[in-house]
Amino acid sequence: MHFLMYIFLKITGKNFVMELITFTEYFLAHKQDFDAILFDIDGTLCYGGTPLPGAKELLELLEKEQFPYVLLTNDSCNSCKQKSAIMQNAGLPVPETKILSAGNALQYWADRNYHGELFFQCGDLGNYAELAGIKVTSDPSKIEQCKGVISVEGNYDWQESMEAVFNHFLAHPEHPYITANPDSYWPSLHHSGMGIGAGAQTRFICAVLKDAGKDIPPIYLGKPYAPIYQCALPFLQNSFPGRKFEDMGRLAMVGDSLASDIYGANRNGLFSCLVLSGITTAELAEKASAERKPRAIFKSV
Repeated sequence: MHFLMYIFLKITGKNFVMELITFTEYFLAHKQDFDAILFDIDGTLCYGGTPLPGAKELLELLEKEQFPYVLLTNDSCNSCKQKSAIMQNAGLPVPETKILSAGNALQYWADRNYHGELFFQCGDLGNYAELAGIKVTSDPSKIEQCKGVISVEGNYDWQESMEAVFNHFLAHPEHPYITANPDSYWPSLHHSGMGIGAGAQTRFICAVLKDAGKDIPPIYLGKPYAPIYQCALPFLQNSFPGRKFEDMGRLAMVGDSLASDIYGANRNGLFSCLVLSGITTAELAEKASAERKPRAIFKSV
């Protein structure tokens, strides 16, 4: 499959007008090309708790046809159960078994070296630490007992936590700095604007640490980084036993962010589909670098 901006031509008098079609229209004509669909949530299926046009109908269609899909989200401050409840309150009946969070990737990372260890937590981490078998604390006075730091979103005292993290890495630059959600910003559920993401907070602290002579490479779990995609194949396999999900090129990634959804899909070999219902405009998509260029663009799902 090659790069296309999916459009149709509408005759208006003597003029031809190019109009973007929806992903649903494309899917109905090309579903044989895919083994499964991976959806972003915020800005793709809903925006600030409000369902986006066509999202409910598309999800109902996929359920009716028993077509494999999973909702891939960088939201790691809500458990999959909480995220499911948020979507159901928005009118999108998505069970928690269809949601895969960047927080789920923590289990695959922690199992290697840090099972049972204590980490300092910035923000809310849903139930993902428990699933990963690690212990967490949000008490800055206990940070020296910790083997590393996990940064997520949520309401917390940024200044106290950030300064604790900064001083921790000055003393222990060898410790891991894990950030589940690499996003710089996202549509907020708490107000009508954008929220500042954990990725932006982590990059700020790393920049200050570099000024202080400490180069701390953060470990990102969510899109566009590999861990969440490495979890997607076994997640699909467990959800749809008897089917094979071996060819990443036959997985469509549908999202609204060039930096996370599209770049992540491209670098991990998925078929990248941009929807213009969230944070990316057609102008930004047109100017995107090659690694962030979507294979297809749609006006919405």
